[in-house]
Amino acid sequence: MLLVVKALFAALKKRGFPRKNERMKEQEDTMAFKDIAKKTATALAGVFLTAACALPITGCDALNGLLNPEKPPVIYEESELLKDIYEDYFPIGAAVSTNALNSYEKLMPHFNSVTAEWQMKWAQLEPSEGKYSYQSADSIVEWAKQNGKKVRGHCLVWYKSLPSWLKKKVTNKTAALNYIDRYVNDTIEHFGDSVYVWDVANEVLHNSVSQTQLDGKDYYRTGTGEVAGENDVDWYALCGVDFIKQAFRSAANARDRLNLDDLDLYYNDYNLNSPTKRAACVEMVKMLQQDGIAIDGVGMQAHYRLPDYQANPEAFMKKFEDSVKAFTELGVDVQITELDISVHASNTAPSQFDNLPLEVEMAQAQMFADIFEVCRRYSTPWKSGAGTVTGVTTWGVADDRHWLNDYHKDYPLIFGREQAYKRAYYEITAFD
Repeated sequence: MLLVVKALFAALKKRGFPRKNERMKEQEDTMAFKDIAKKTATALAGVFLTAACALPITGCDALNGLLNPEKPPVIYEESELLKDIYEDYFPIGAAVSTNALNSYEKLMPHFNSVTAEWQMKWAQLEPSEGKYSYQSADSIVEWAKQNGKKVRGHCLVWYKSLPSWLKKKVTNKTAALNYIDRYVNDTIEHFGDSVYVWDVANEVLHNSVSQTQLDGKDYYRTGTGEVAGENDVDWYALCGVDFIKQAFRSAANARDRLNLDDLDLYYNDYNLNSPTKRAACVEMVKMLQQDGIAIDGVGMQAHYRLPDYQANPEAFMKKFEDSVKAFTELGVDVQITELDISVHASNTAPSQFDNLPLEVEMAQAQMFADIFEVCRRYSTPWKSGAGTVTGVTTWGVADDRHWLNDYHKDYPLIFGREQAYKRAYYEITAFD
């Protein structure tokens, strides 16, 4: 059976496709191989079905890959690294945990930037007041240094992931602003130049912003409907917009005091493709700029869903590009900070696929390709004074370790289970 597979692939490689570049060669070879496997499945079934019963498990799995077009054989490629392909554009990052660092030996070389999934959040760094716990975060930073990777700091001020003691302390505006100032300064000082960008404020806008809220400048997260966790703090109810200003002022002061000239300070949020939430974010950035408060960029989290894109790809991508353009027009940079593409319409939708169907993987790959294409175009200023796209980070390394699997089996990333290269890899690298 394996000899037949190898023969098919060898024959394919002799066909002499016209290629745009070497990465397209790899893409076409892999896709065409799987296409041949699918087309010959019926013929092969009659010949090998009896023999398959006598094969060891690995042989049965290989045959099943041919007989089931929705589960093609896993092919491990020795392909060019993403960080090298995008060297002239921007860093390619992944969110990691301490447990995951050594789980993806084949895939981690693709990335030259890492983000701690949760180890750099306030609850983890200061579990008791004034007693910092840096071990987990420091282990990620040390691993990054040893492996030549940059570190994104995520995140300094958020309404969630806060230590249990903090809510009892921040009972008024003065106390809240003082705790923010102390924590931001201490944290930036500890990590110093090991971190090249900090998400200073995270998700301070409503989950979604209506036109009425936008017109009334009522677009900041507040109230029990949006700040409901046991240890959550409603910063806006305590401080109004001053907590945002304090976070960025404190971060800028720490940067200046510690001579961290290369450190960038970002605002980070999701659903920024929405025209009204985009507009609210633009107004917030302008507020900081008009007050002389440093902000260097906007992080678009980019937790997306494939059905939203498939409903109207052109409209979806226009909103995405309009947001990149609106933020860079302010003179600040943009990073895609938490990119993943769920194949499900919602977290409550039932699990649809035991294995990722070929047509779904192809559609997802095209969506990834469209996003990366926009990011490449905006990696240089589109007009004088405009910011640029300076990084793309996926929220995770591969499909098997991802938060969406808590809801249903999902396939949201560029790399799949068993460290397999998905079609998305080939689509985002098939450019001249």
